[in-house]
Amino acid sequence: MQQVFESEARNSYTDALKKGRSEYRSLTSKGEAGTLLVLDEIVQQNRIMGYVNRPTRELMLFDIVGTYTSGRAYSFSASFYPLHSEGSEFATKWVALYKAHITEGLRDPIEVYEYLWNYYVVEGNKRVSVLKYSGADTVMAKITRIIPQFNDDDPLQELYYAFMQYDRHGFFQGLRLSSSEKYSQLEQLEQEELAENPKLKEVKWPSVYIRFYVACRRAGIVKDVGDALFEYIKLYGFPHEELLDVLATRLSALKPQLSLVESMDEPTLVLEAGEEELGLIQRLFISRKSARVVFAYEQGKTAENWIGAHDRGRVEMEEALGDRVSTLVINDLTPDNCYQRLTQEAMDGDLVLVTSGALATGALRFALENPEITLLVCSRVHMDARLHTYYGRYYETTFLCGVVAGLATKENHIAYVTPQVTGRSTSDINAFAIGVKSVNPKAKVVLAQKRVGPEDEAGFQQAVQKAAQEGVDIVMTPLYPAAQIEGIPKDIFSAVLRVNRQGEAQEFLAAPAWNWGRFYTEIVRSYLNRSLEILGAASDSETGVTGLWWGIGTGVLRLWCGKSLGISADNLVRYLRSSIALGRFNPFHGPLSDRDGVERVPSYTNPRPYEIMDMSWLIDIIDEGFEVSTED
Repeated sequence: MQQVFESEARNSYTDALKKGRSEYRSLTSKGEAGTLLVLDEIVQQNRIMGYVNRPTRELMLFDIVGTYTSGRAYSFSASFYPLHSEGSEFATKWVALYKAHITEGLRDPIEVYEYLWNYYVVEGNKRVSVLKYSGADTVMAKITRIIPQFNDDDPLQELYYAFMQYDRHGFFQGLRLSSSEKYSQLEQLEQEELAENPKLKEVKWPSVYIRFYVACRRAGIVKDVGDALFEYIKLYGFPHEELLDVLATRLSALKPQLSLVESMDEPTLVLEAGEEELGLIQRLFISRKSARVVFAYEQGKTAENWIGAHDRGRVEMEEALGDRVSTLVINDLTPDNCYQRLTQEAMDGDLVLVTSGALATGALRFALENPEITLLVCSRVHMDARLHTYYGRYYETTFLCGVVAGLATKENHIAYVTPQVTGRSTSDINAFAIGVKSVNPKAKVVLAQKRVGPEDEAGFQQAVQKAAQEGVDIVMTPLYPAAQIEGIPKDIFSAVLRVNRQGEAQEFLAAPAWNWGRFYTEIVRSYLNRSLEILGAASDSETGVTGLWWGIGTGVLRLWCGKSLGISADNLVRYLRSSIALGRFNPFHGPLSDRDGVERVPSYTNPRPYEIMDMSWLIDIIDEGFEVSTED
């Protein structure tokens, strides 16, 4: 039997040597180093802050990339295959180690230095070579961490210091992520999970990570395992109980999401409803005859609220399309139950419309696992989620509201009331201010923010009252009970109002409105005629995400104006609305600068659609405002 083991070991060395020399020739022919990376040649000693011993633990062999000194490097190819001839002393020792590996196992830990997440062998190079050749995943190692001096100008070192902060108490030792924010978010997720389940302290997390790593390899994920783990946890939770096969299956479904996170390309925005350029005969044969559409609603639906408005849009869509469409409604969804409810109730749907961005995580998991079902979420595009979305260019209507406000003010003092300034609302605020200044350069536009949630109606009322005390006579505000005055149309959630000195609403002037019936009719019609397949086509050919971002021209948004608007003002607003709808006028035509004086849009240019959607700066024509809270 020993002769059999000896023969296998020698044959393995012959094969490993052949692979090593082949790799060496291939790399050197391209001008690359054909041998191991050398830590001594990478680290500048005067840039080292210190050395720290870390606990002995299992290392992924994939993360071992080189050796400590150059003397050892030339014995191996870049992937740790041997380079010494058969019959050499090196070959004899390698064969003996291989024989020990297949008969009793290599138990002694190797010694490594860790530098910027990578590991370099101090003692045990041949053991690593044998194990890598044999297809092993891990090796026990004594680890010494080399800590570089912090350099503010080096983003990699900033990331590494965030890693070391996490590595002190985090579940997953040695985990490499692509951003400092991810370490903070992962630490927060771990703390929340521990608060709910203290027994997680007893879980052997290194073993969990190794199992996850192996599952990644099975799923064809060969790099960025840390980011894969982070995305998995956000979608499925911590993987401490899942079997290897379950992990591999889920990770295979998750690969489109991972490619998105890796690339972070600018999303594709479909700006108008339309049909593919198909002839009549083609359309007769290719168009779908019917569709089963699932509407998924967040909990809290009433006849008067935002969710109820979506449902009325569903009913209008059914009336418009008749027997070509059947619908199923799933009510009372939450972020916690969304995935489960969709899996239980939406599997027979052709098109699933999730009407709240708060349900995006569960919707993403469902979409990744069921790519044959078309799913869209009512939300602005999520750069970090491979979700198709639908939303409107709301800023077009707030610009027109600003025009009305600028024409209506008598005090030249106008306030825009908002829960808080975020990327979700910045373009809307800027467009409103531009609208005001376009017709009334003397008007002052201030922000009235409240430090409470958007559902706190009392906060909006307080913000309006405080604005009125500051001399404001026109406000654009989310509606609250006291602001529901005569003339405000149904399904309006924000409006431009004239107020008195006490902040009491006196007159309805204008309001932006969603036409959900038109929106859902066009989405389903696009699904039926297959023009909606542009979403899938873009996602298949590119790594970015795709979303519908329709505007006034498609009829999914509209502007209501009060009766007091004069004929000339009404004509001007109608003209501007028509110009925007036809694509002849962009409210963000440059030059535009932010409040710090930085030019954001050069003269005679328009920003790209995603630059508008992703706007995070406030325009310089907005004056300093104020904040209020229900405690003020």
